[in-house]
Amino acid sequence: MTRLRSTQGFTLIELMIVVAIIGVLAMVAIPAFGSYIRRSKVSEAVSFLGEIKQRQEAYRAEFGTYCGQEADYHFHPAAVPTDGEKVPWDGASADAEWNMIGASPDGHVYFQYGFIAGPPGTGTAGGVALGPANEFWFSSQARTDMDADGDEFFVEGYSATNNIYMSDAKGWD
Repeated sequence: MTRLRSTQGFTLIELMIVVAIIGVLAMVAIPAFGSYIRRSKVSEAVSFLGEIKQRQEAYRAEFGTYCGQEADYHFHPAAVPTDGEKVPWDGASADAEWNMIGASPDGHVYFQYGFIAGPPGTGTAGGVALGPANEFWFSSQARTDMDADGDEFFVEGYSATNNIYMSDAKGWD
C-alpha cells in the first residue's frame, strides 16, 4: 500500500522567487518615492516664495518701494535645515522687516527664506539685471541642504518675472 504525500505549504524555491520579485519591485519604487518626496519639499519653497512676492507687491503699492533695502539677503532667523527635516518657523523671532511684509508659512519648514530689494538700476544676479533699470526690484530666496550632503539647494524668485529658478549640483534651472 502506498501513501500519498501531503502537498501543503511552499517550497524553498517558491519562497526565494517571491522574495526576489519583492526586491525588484522595491528597487523600482524607492527611487520614484524619493523623487516624490523631493518635489513635495520644493513645492513648499515655490509656494512660499509666491506668497513673499504677493506681500512685496502689496508693500510696494502702499509705500512705493519694496521691503528689504539691504546690501545682502535678509534671511529669517530660523536655522538653515541641514538634514532634510523640517525646522520650526518662529514668528516671534522675525524681525521688523519680516513683520512688515507679513509673510509666514504654517508650522515647520524645510527651507530658510530671505529677501533683498533695491532702488532702480542697482540689482544684478550673475551679471543679469533683476529688474528694469528705471524700477525698484526685489529677489526672494529659499535655501536648504536637502539630503544632508553639505551642498545647499536654492530656489529664487524675482520681481521682474513670475519664473522660479532652482539650483542644485547641476547648476541653475
